[in-house]
Amino acid sequence: MKFLALIIGLSFFSAIIVGVSPKQANASSLSRESHPLSYPSYSSLYSTGQIHQLTDKQALICPIAHYVSCIKQLPARVSAQLPLRQSVSQSLGLKTAMVMPVVDQDIAGIVVINDKLPVINQSVALNGQAYQFNLEQQTQLTLWHELGHLENISLQESHLLLPLTPYQHEWLADYYLAWRLAHESGSVSLIWQQLHRRNIAVMNTTGNIGHWSSPQLLWLLNRYEVDDIIAFEQYADFIADAYPHAPQINDTEMDEISSLMQRTFGRGAVQALPHYMFWQQQRLIEVLHPTLVHLMGAELANAWLIQQFSEAEKVISTDE
Repeated sequence: MKFLALIIGLSFFSAIIVGVSPKQANASSLSRESHPLSYPSYSSLYSTGQIHQLTDKQALICPIAHYVSCIKQLPARVSAQLPLRQSVSQSLGLKTAMVMPVVDQDIAGIVVINDKLPVINQSVALNGQAYQFNLEQQTQLTLWHELGHLENISLQESHLLLPLTPYQHEWLADYYLAWRLAHESGSVSLIWQQLHRRNIAVMNTTGNIGHWSSPQLLWLLNRYEVDDIIAFEQYADFIADAYPHAPQINDTEMDEISSLMQRTFGRGAVQALPHYMFWQQQRLIEVLHPTLVHLMGAELANAWLIQQFSEAEKVISTDE
């Protein structure tokens, strides 16, 4: 089958992303948006879908309910790469969105959205207490994350010149989201929301570790003010500046962090083992701390971390 599908919660395929100056657009059956920073509005999607301009290609956004009529506006060379609606619906399942890259000079792919599943909150149990985290505009953020995958793939003849792992694809898609949010809102508040959401997801299920972009988002928020991000008018320029310095986590480190997360938050974690994987504790505490403070308040969060991790008191005192 010619298409490659990415579903939220699943791993992405390895690819090479590199970054070029935008190409001259060839004529296509899709009309281009006039403003490169205009956003596809989730609430305004019609049965024909909506076109979104990436750096040098276009993406089509389709509600699953109108998938068949939506892809009819694609050139035959593109629609021939896409699966039937039944297959897409089964793959989408209960996920919020799904991206399908295509091989084409002008079109990067399509994003299929599940318009019947708005995501409004998350919850997590900590120390016997349930905490709820309310989400604002999360369906919109998910859509931009998926477009980030297509943006990065469409730049594969240009900027990064290195093979990327599935995990790198995921956090780079959230970097695109962060860049878009800075330009759209002039604020970092929803970037923080994405960081908290990723942390809560992995606290609940370590299987979400492949989407855990929180270490890279925290680094980004510490390195850049919102005006710094806005100063990069092109995403390709922003990622060329950020990517070489962003935290990289290799497979061995990820396995160790996942084990530490499972031992801390998993259902079988009854008794605290403060010295378990102590060499990975500092990194994990630094990333989780803002989310735990947001959920529990600083006093309870600090006490809980100190109970769980031998390195916590040192890390917390350094942060303060």
